[in-house]
Amino acid sequence: MSTVTAPAPPVGLPSLSAGPGSGPVPLRPLAVGEILDGGMDLLRRHPGPTLGTAGLTVVVQLLITVPLWWAITGLLSRQSSSLDADILLFLLTLTAASVVAALGSTVAAVITSAAAAVAVIQEAAGAPTSLPVCWARLRPLFGKLLLLGLTLTGLNVVIAAIPIVGYFVPLFGGLMRLSVLALVFEGGTIGSALKRSMQVGSGTAAGLFRQLGIRLLAGAVGGFLWFIMMLPLTIIATTLVQLAVGGDPLVNGDHGALLLLTVAVAFAYYLPLIVVWAFRSGIDTLLYLDGRMRGEALDVEWGLAGRRSRAEGGR
Repeated sequence: MSTVTAPAPPVGLPSLSAGPGSGPVPLRPLAVGEILDGGMDLLRRHPGPTLGTAGLTVVVQLLITVPLWWAITGLLSRQSSSLDADILLFLLTLTAASVVAALGSTVAAVITSAAAAVAVIQEAAGAPTSLPVCWARLRPLFGKLLLLGLTLTGLNVVIAAIPIVGYFVPLFGGLMRLSVLALVFEGGTIGSALKRSMQVGSGTAAGLFRQLGIRLLAGAVGGFLWFIMMLPLTIIATTLVQLAVGGDPLVNGDHGALLLLTVAVAFAYYLPLIVVWAFRSGIDTLLYLDGRMRGEALDVEWGLAGRRSRAEGGR
């Protein structure tokens, strides 16, 4: 089976010249099952860039969100005579936590998808795909990726505010996340990457519905994976905390017990996201490549490049 040879890399990534047979993606438009299976396959083949990167982003998320969650649980459990002030403080804290969670999730998805894309590039070149190597290749783009994460978060908020259309923000957000792959594979500015994401993901009506349908399936798979891991972890974590403190921390209001409960629940919530974000990063990468092969005949371009590479190597 022929395989991908050399996606056009941005400045800072090495030129790829490996011939067919060395790459990770079939050199043809992909079926739905191949994309879903490929998301898991990339996770297994490249645990460092996928699971490792997702794990690092989860650690950052925990360090930021645990204090906010602790404040929220403290407000819920404390006794106070100033009810109006407590409600206002609770709403402000909850809003801050929601904003941080939304921004953190988007940035985590951006960074993890970019790392998965670099792993595919490295594998196609026959180069190492370890986490340190992929991070070194990704470092020149890190500032742009963070700015892109902020931009995508802002766009998601704007879309969510539009009546009716806002219900579809996960789908539009997923489509715009192809800009991460455009930035890694093609380079350019954030604006050009966003434009390319629309071109690749919605070049035709059929292509748009196909992308959105696959994202719905991938979202359902990811949600199921998260739930079946989160539920037992939450039950175990909260039970252990209650046994350790001798009661329900939300009832007795002990700050130390509340902190322990917050950390336990946050751990149970975020740990499964490592697998989910890694899986979705593979899906994003394959959807980008599939979109370009279907809409821009990228598979033909890669095939010709592979033949030229082999011809030059045989001289």
